[in-house]
Amino acid sequence: MELSRARSFTTARPGEEWADIARRTLADQDPGQAVEALQSWNLHLFLRQPRGRILGCDVIFTEPPLTDAG
Repeated sequence: MELSRARSFTTARPGEEWADIARRTLADQDPGQAVEALQSWNLHLFLRQPRGRILGCDVIFTEPPLTDAG
């Protein structure tokens, strides 16, 4: 059985916020657009109360959802 490709992800380092994670994982993109992309791929975290709080155990996706083609 062949395993499908998993979506790329990371976890937050101590004290990191959205902008820090964007700089680390999407360094080739405009910082503002990188933060927006991360937030749109991680609504389960972005909409958490208090808004945008990130924990070290959170899975933070660093790419959009995969298509069926993978």
